Amino acid sequence: MLLRVVLAASFKGHPIDVGTFSAWAGHAAEGLLSFYSPGYFADYPPGYIYVLWLIGKLRALLQTGFDTPEFLVMLKFPAIAADLATIWVIHRLATAQNFGSTQALTLAALYAFNPAVIADSAAWGQVDSVLTLFVLLGVLWLERRPAASGAAFAAALLVKPQALIFAPVPLLWFGNRLFRRHTAAELSLFLPSAILVFAIGVLPFAAVHGPAWVVEKYASTLASYPYASLNAANVFALIGGNGADAAQAVLFLSFKNWGTVFLFIIVAWAVRLAWRGLAPSDCVYLAAFLPVSVYLWSIKMHERYLFPALAMLLAYHILSRDRRALWLFLGFSATLCITMAQVLYLGMRETWYIPRFDPTFLAVSAANLLLWSLLAWTGWRTQRQ
Repeated sequence: MLLRVVLAASFKGHPIDVGTFSAWAGHAAEGLLSFYSPGYFADYPPGYIYVLWLIGKLRALLQTGFDTPEFLVMLKFPAIAADLATIWVIHRLATAQNFGSTQALTLAALYAFNPAVIADSAAWGQVDSVLTLFVLLGVLWLERRPAASGAAFAAALLVKPQALIFAPVPLLWFGNRLFRRHTAAELSLFLPSAILVFAIGVLPFAAVHGPAWVVEKYASTLASYPYASLNAANVFALIGGNGADAAQAVLFLSFKNWGTVFLFIIVAWAVRLAWRGLAPSDCVYLAAFLPVSVYLWSIKMHERYLFPALAMLLAYHILSRDRRALWLFLGFSATLCITMAQVLYLGMRETWYIPRFDPTFLAVSAANLLLWSLLAWTGWRTQRQ
């Protein structure tokens, strides 16, 4: 905690993200319901805007300047708090799975002192840890607490549209149970709570802008940044796609069309893995497999979109005792940290893209592809056992 707070106060973070969050906090504090005013850039859904509104109000109450260490801590604190909550969830999960106290603490420490995790929230100033916490809880609660699971998934979607990457997990879980004629009671608890939480989150703004505003907001956000890769160390980066137009042709298809083809293959692979049934550990595996696969094989990926997979891999290791998951956690932690360090270094010099054929970037992209291959093979081997 202290390490994160000190780093948050002393490191300004990524200029674009910290600058955007600062502006949004001030704008929301001036009038929450007028936040999404015409012509004002805001590509986040309402969930995190509520948090920034509170931060903006607190800043005004304390009369803290925008360009001060105190405000930086305020701005980064929700993500730091989400880090701490995720650490607690990992420790509690390990304890519940009969790991010894030393082992449970070690696993929690692997996440707590992970440089990529610390850098994302305390140094960079991003909020991927908030999304990760809600998704992790949603997956872990699917079987025993379906109502809480639905609420957690809805909260994740309110924070970031990237939560849609994880949508196949509950869909496959409930689809599998209904197909095998198990009770649908869990679904009757999951859906109402998910709908209720999401509706509460968007209703104040939908009342101002109209019901169609919700769909338009998510659609416009997902349609933005039409690039093959946005500093994501993935397959498209390996062939010179970083910062390239998604409409650019590669072989006989555009980057966009290749991304669509790969997305269908990823979903089909997930369905195949879920065909024989889904234990809780299988759901957590899918929650790791999906973000890694979309990151590696889809367009419009930022370097940080790999982040949620770290907590999922650690949770999968705890539930399955599969050591490959631990090695994958360490491997992806290293590659993510390197890429984030490159982007932060360039961002401080107002350069927004890693050069397309940067040797380190290409090496990390190749390493991610190898790690993804091990992740896919791990799921296939587990499913065949």
